Amino acid sequence: MNASCKKTVVNAPVTKVYEQWARIEELPKFITPLRNVRRIDDTHFSFVWQPNGDEQRGVFHIILQIPDRRIAWCTLSNGFMSGAVCFEPRSNQRTEVTLKVRSVFDPANLSRRVEEYLLNFKQLVESEKLQVSDHQKRSSENA
Repeated sequence: MNASCKKTVVNAPVTKVYEQWARIEELPKFITPLRNVRRIDDTHFSFVWQPNGDEQRGVFHIILQIPDRRIAWCTLSNGFMSGAVCFEPRSNQRTEVTLKVRSVFDPANLSRRVEEYLLNFKQLVESEKLQVSDHQKRSSENA
């Protein structure tokens, strides 16, 4: 079993950062090998995982969810993966995100992949912030 822990700081308030990650069905927006995440119930989700072109299907379980603080999960199907993402406010507009993953999938590249997912997440949240800001700016100019 391989493990990786990476951190990044996202330029957005902790609530916004947490809420984006908590939209579980949208994880493929930044975890690129993840496909077709579907809610089964409040804590279970089916997924398709394509890390190296090989399609794997499974179910993961959200085992802990503390608003604005932490989300933890583990898979319930073939292959094992578990992880946690933690959110720590650094200021009103900056949030440190720590992603910890343990996995039997793609052990040689796990650390690089975790870093890539965090970078993708940071870009997603910050680009949405810019889009909202630009929209608000155009709205006030037209008022």
